[in-house]
Amino acid sequence: MDDILKREYKEIAIDALVQGMRLYDDVINQFGNVLIPAKTEIANVEKIKNLLEHHNIARVKVVVKEDEVVEELDYDKMEENGDYTKIEEKLIELKIQEEIASFRQRFKDTQDSVQKGFEMILKGGSVSKDEIKSNINKTLESFQGSINVFQLLEKMKDLDDITYAHSQNVMVISHSIGKWLDLKDELIQSLVLSAMLIDVGKMKVSSDILNKKQRLTDDELLECHNHTVYSYEMIKSYDFINNDIKQAVLLHHERIDGSGYPLRLKGDKIPLLAKIVAIADVYNALTSQRPYRNKKSPFEAIKILETEYRDKLDLKIMYVFLNRIGNCFIGQKIKLNDGRIAEIVYVAKQNIYRPVVKLQGEGELIDLNIPQNAQIEIVDFI
Repeated sequence: MDDILKREYKEIAIDALVQGMRLYDDVINQFGNVLIPAKTEIANVEKIKNLLEHHNIARVKVVVKEDEVVEELDYDKMEENGDYTKIEEKLIELKIQEEIASFRQRFKDTQDSVQKGFEMILKGGSVSKDEIKSNINKTLESFQGSINVFQLLEKMKDLDDITYAHSQNVMVISHSIGKWLDLKDELIQSLVLSAMLIDVGKMKVSSDILNKKQRLTDDELLECHNHTVYSYEMIKSYDFINNDIKQAVLLHHERIDGSGYPLRLKGDKIPLLAKIVAIADVYNALTSQRPYRNKKSPFEAIKILETEYRDKLDLKIMYVFLNRIGNCFIGQKIKLNDGRIAEIVYVAKQNIYRPVVKLQGEGELIDLNIPQNAQIEIVDFI
């Protein structure tokens, strides 16, 4: 029987171990020898798992974090009833929850480092290439796990902000696009550094403007647009930042049809890195909460990109991005506008924002792309 308890420890499968967990008590083998002492903090997950598997230890007790609510299951009874599928599903769910919790802390720590770096650049202080590279590596490493990068981003939207987390998110998305485009490592390094620095100039824009819920005046909009120039001015004196990076920071709001800013460049006049960062920037902005509007779901954002940005963003790059990101959400649980819960099982290359979903419990498949299902919408990711 399921029970909700407040406890000092919880027992988990070793597959659910993640870095940073702390063991509640000694782990002892069948001969009574202590393999791992109590209170040990898990650093190398794979090493610990291999050790435990070697000694046929499948479950361990870990310390419960402050204010954490533990859902404890009677696994023995579930096994007696033959509920092996339920056990497996619950173990996977617990592993995902632990991984998300660990990721959130790492992401927040890195966000604090990014903020300090931005503040140093604002002051014109000494910032080394190693410091910035360290923040980039920490951010990218935070996303290395069993959960998809784009699904993790959705779990972090409550920590998103207009400057620091946004820059981190755009960097991670840009990194994915660069990999999908098979860019050389050196160019990807320039790409992710560009993305990290795109909004440093927003620190010169009044927070009243950035957080305003009402429509901006013409002067306020111009000042907001000026963040690209401010960013460029703030980084141009750093010798380790090459010209490709500086141009990408300055021009990431340019649009193919000439409607962007600050120079109203068109088509091939816009550098490659700026085109890539532009797509990552728009996607993350659409899927993030803003003072003047609610966040869009990833599939709403995909629809907007397909329908409203065809003439504004590089189509070749955008469709590589859209086709790959759609597949990133296969297996994602979603909520439909009629209240039903489902799982994304297939994403077609046409109308990516209308996938095939499988209803929870019933197992019925629903193709959102056919006319009779036109009224069914994905309203939230779970």
